[in-house]
Amino acid sequence: MTTSASTTPPVEGTEPWTIRGLIARHKAAALVVAGLCAVMVGVFVLAAIGSKAGAVTDATTCAQWGSANQNRQTAYARLYVKEHGAVPKYGSSPAAVISAINFGCGEAFGDDVSDTATVVQAIRGTF
Repeated sequence: MTTSASTTPPVEGTEPWTIRGLIARHKAAALVVAGLCAVMVGVFVLAAIGSKAGAVTDATTCAQWGSANQNRQTAYARLYVKEHGAVPKYGSSPAAVISAINFGCGEAFGDDVSDTATVVQAIRGTF
């Protein structure tokens, strides 16, 4: 078996592809791809620096309570006991208040009212 070099002459006017040349020939497609990339970067940035849970107050909804970290929940539990007193059937420790809120918010999630029910309503069971 013998191999020989191709005898076909190169076609004149053909150049190797470049990104710049591809973008120049397909401007609309390049703009769409650039727009999609910008949107994707924006989504990543929002996810990275997006909204952080603020301080927990009496007006905090069960949905917001679920995204509060343990330190914020404990701080609110202490504040709740100071302002409202002990939670009936649970007690006055921060862990007891958090348990009462979690139980009430669990019911609120089950009733599909977690976006409107506040933590105080969850403790009292009035949502």
